[in-house]
Amino acid sequence: MSALPDGEYLLTNVQWRRQDRDGAFRPLHGFTTGHLVAEGGGIQAQARFNDQFLSNRFSDLESDDIPVVLRVRLLERDGPYTLLCGAPALDRAGASYQLQVNGDVADAETAASRG
Repeated sequence: MSALPDGEYLLTNVQWRRQDRDGAFRPLHGFTTGHLVAEGGGIQAQARFNDQFLSNRFSDLESDDIPVVLRVRLLERDGPYTLLCGAPALDRAGASYQLQVNGDVADAETAASRG
């Protein structure tokens, strides 16, 4: 996996897992749209989805301050990219939910040891 150059990208696929114990990535059910901003190795990502059960899971992770790992695909970029993120923030966005995370792009060695 190559490093992600600074810039803004559109998300085409998002999978997630808890950093502390989950082994398998899970799809972000009901994913509709999202974007990622990379700057200096750090990232900020936002993804909209419409699965209420999943929103409850993310709400619990947010309130318990549990970090997550995202595996994302980006429009017009080879990938996937693994993102080591802090606890997610979840906002209601009309009929959907908006997941927001801050973190870092994992290098291939770190991603392999955590994924």
